[in-house]
Amino acid sequence: MATARRPRVSAQQRREEILAAALHEFSHKGLHGGSTMTIAQAADLSHPNLFRLFSTKKELFMEVLRRAFDTVSREMVQRGEEAVTDPVRVMAQAWNQLMNQREFMLMLLQGYAASDDPDIRDLMHDWTQDVFQRVEAIRGVGTDAAHRFVAEGMLYMVATAMNLPSMANVDAFAKRFLNSG
Repeated sequence: MATARRPRVSAQQRREEILAAALHEFSHKGLHGGSTMTIAQAADLSHPNLFRLFSTKKELFMEVLRRAFDTVSREMVQRGEEAVTDPVRVMAQAWNQLMNQREFMLMLLQGYAASDDPDIRDLMHDWTQDVFQRVEAIRGVGTDAAHRFVAEGMLYMVATAMNLPSMANVDAFAKRFLNSG
């Protein structure tokens, strides 16, 4: 009995499928708990073919993080830099929209959790520094407001990881926590 063959796709499309599967796997299980076998299966390719595109599990993990960083830069920081008025409010609204993508937020947290690895620590450090410095440099923001914005953003990222937004209607603490500030 012959099995149906998957239509050929470009290497770029295959990379996108792998990265989407890797985001799902790594956001929930982290670098060490995530399975490249599961990622390959979810992307509908063989395990050896996964490693033809990404030579190591860590390389794949770091690429998923870079994608997350690009999203934050494009969807939040850049919007703040382009804002005509109230850039902090513009960035806060953008961050709130990003928080609706729970796997994305979990992936960022997994990056911080995997920072015992020097390469990942350097990647997370450089990205965090870049975001802070870009926010700080926005006209009218400055150091104090940048500290508060980044700190509150991290706090709300943790709240998203705990799934507090979905509990706000039934949990008094979640509602109070999310509505403070």
